[in-house]
Amino acid sequence: MKKIVFILINLFFILHQNFGQGLNNNYQFDDEDLKNVLYLQGINVFKFPFYLNKGEYISLSYCIYENGIEKERCDFIEDFQIEREFRIDHHLSRQDTTVFHRFYFLNQGDSVLNIRIVAPGITTKKKIDISKIELSDFTASLDINENLPEKKDILSFYALFSESEKYEKSYGFLECATGLSPNELIVKYDFVLIFFAEKITKERAKNILEEDYYKLKKI
Repeated sequence: MKKIVFILINLFFILHQNFGQGLNNNYQFDDEDLKNVLYLQGINVFKFPFYLNKGEYISLSYCIYENGIEKERCDFIEDFQIEREFRIDHHLSRQDTTVFHRFYFLNQGDSVLNIRIVAPGITTKKKIDISKIELSDFTASLDINENLPEKKDILSFYALFSESEKYEKSYGFLECATGLSPNELIVKYDFVLIFFAEKITKERAKNILEEDYYKLKKI
């Protein structure tokens, strides 16, 4: 994976500086070309800026729905601490600043979706089984407020199963999901993976793992 990305990025810069495509097409490569090349390799990249005050952090989570039913839920930073039974503070902002939260997806062999999330002070990985999926795509949410006044869906992976009624009616075409709410996504597609972001205040960050929701995860 690292080798493929390294080769592609270096190839992009070489071509961008020197060549167009082919011997008789003198148009330089641009960011759109790079995105398309990465997409052909099964790689999707998203990043989101959020403003944090000192001591705050962004809690990232996801929910998976199959045929309208919740199948899995994950809170990346909090689950990391719960599973390892120790607290960390690497993710807490050291100053008032805007920080990027980055999502990298690698589709391997149409059976596993590898996820790598890089947030300030912490990097985490997940694998999602997508072996039943026939058609899929990603969509980033619109109009995300950098100050994140409330918990917000920011990114979704949506799909149709190969043997589903919805797929049979799709004629092999996956409708764009841009602008749909989480509830609309869950109804419209067979499989939905929705990512959420929530700003955690400095005061709440001190005791968040003692909240009832996270206490239940420890059981």
